[in-house]
Amino acid sequence: MNGSDRSGESGWVWGVIDKLAHPTKYPLYLLFLIFLFYALMDLLLTFIEYGEIEGWALPQYHFIIGYLTCAIYFKLVLPEFVNHKRRLRAIVYFLLLFSILVAVKLWVHNVFLGTISLSKSFLVDEFSRLFNFLILTSVVWAYYNNLELGKSKYDVEIKHEQLKVMHRSMQLSSHFVLNSLSIYLSKIIKLSPALGMEFSNLISLLRYSFKEFGEPNFLNEEVKAVDKYLQIQQMRFPKLSLFAVIEVPPIAKMLPMPKLCLLTLVENVFFHGDYSDVDHPCSIKFLLVQEEPSKKWGFRVHIANRVQNSGIKPRSGFGASAVFRVLEHEFGDGFHYSVESDESTYSLQLTIHYGKTIQNRAD
Repeated sequence: MNGSDRSGESGWVWGVIDKLAHPTKYPLYLLFLIFLFYALMDLLLTFIEYGEIEGWALPQYHFIIGYLTCAIYFKLVLPEFVNHKRRLRAIVYFLLLFSILVAVKLWVHNVFLGTISLSKSFLVDEFSRLFNFLILTSVVWAYYNNLELGKSKYDVEIKHEQLKVMHRSMQLSSHFVLNSLSIYLSKIIKLSPALGMEFSNLISLLRYSFKEFGEPNFLNEEVKAVDKYLQIQQMRFPKLSLFAVIEVPPIAKMLPMPKLCLLTLVENVFFHGDYSDVDHPCSIKFLLVQEEPSKKWGFRVHIANRVQNSGIKPRSGFGASAVFRVLEHEFGDGFHYSVESDESTYSLQLTIHYGKTIQNRAD
């Protein structure tokens, strides 16, 4: 092997480029840029006022030691004081940090810049200078801390919604149920092949519902489950008034889709909708298309139905709003939806932009 592995070097270079291009993603880097901008502005204004800048070492020294102090304050003191509620420890850290700052500045002054002694005026000057920068640092930290708290809260809510779904799936052993139903199917199909086919739809739907949530799930699996569900509902309700269009090409087997999300939206049609009104049939459309001119894959859902007026049914706790949150968590900016609803009608438009990224799946 004559070549060398440069993947680590390449990853480091791309990491630096990403940091330079997106400073807001890295709070300490953003803080560094703010301090650097302040230092450059201070030098520029000094030059404008006096026409020259004397003693370049002093501003550089103030910039370096000031930034390092604020960075430690950012990463250690503020989290201890605010997040962990260890106020006394945070105060001790701050006093220790300030003491180290004073000691380092005295040492630098006496070695490189001229003799200076520890005095009340020196301490007041250093603290007042540091105080201004600590206020700025605290503002930046509060901004990022609020972002992290919001993200953590959102992740907890999503996990809670997923836990609800998993709780709904906690029934008898899936192997016991499916194996038992398969035995019944083998007996039923001998007596009535047509009834056996209908019964197999139920088994397929149950098998999908028992699938572990940690396993990868794909759009074609969810669409097939919806199709089986609609066939079962057609058998249950002979007067069902439903117009369904499902056009999903084979590429759907490589596109991710959280389990039970589409099925829950369709289930809501039968839970809240009037699915027997011949003059106003329920409409369900699933279309996976390549969007022009980008040729990126987009999945579109349209559901419309009349709303039942026979009282309010109890809610399961996992409805359309939870589905929207799960899909937004999964697809981010690639997910969009709109709902139009009143006392008589309900309409949902949902779009997932998959882009060109395709997930691989095992056969």
